[in-house]
Amino acid sequence: MNYVHRNNLIKGRFMMEKVSTFKGISGQLGAFKKEVASAENVVFAGVPGVCTPFAQLLAYAIRDKKTYFIPNTEIENARKMKLTDYGIELGSLSQFEADVMVILGGLAMPRIGSEISAVQELIKKSVNNECSIIGVCFMDIFRKSSWDHKIKFDSIINVDMEGYVLE
Repeated sequence: MNYVHRNNLIKGRFMMEKVSTFKGISGQLGAFKKEVASAENVVFAGVPGVCTPFAQLLAYAIRDKKTYFIPNTEIENARKMKLTDYGIELGSLSQFEADVMVILGGLAMPRIGSEISAVQELIKKSVNNECSIIGVCFMDIFRKSSWDHKIKFDSIINVDMEGYVLE
């Protein structure tokens, strides 16, 4: 199920409530655009190689905004994303100011991701009180890893995938 969840504080615990569903890539991009509509600066944090193309796709959908990519949790290696004739590419090293911090699901994946404490520290160092924290993931990785209870996401956009091969 593809969905957008919103965070509510219930009995002292962050609880996510499904607020919408969508289908396909265009549905995911539409949900993402809606979640970041009021932002000017959107910062993605994710695993290089695994998350980078997803950050580029999402950034293309909001190409009128300033976007940045943080590899893993390495703030000092943040790069400005730029629109070129080939789509969105990573540009030069850059400092950033975040209206929205997008935590990509690869960070929560076993063996390739980051420790939750490193992501929590990244959020603490990178955002102010008005910054929204949005999770974008596949196959419910934030809930499966319990990150939805350890990070105060304002929303999570999840995509479940199903596929097949024809011969």
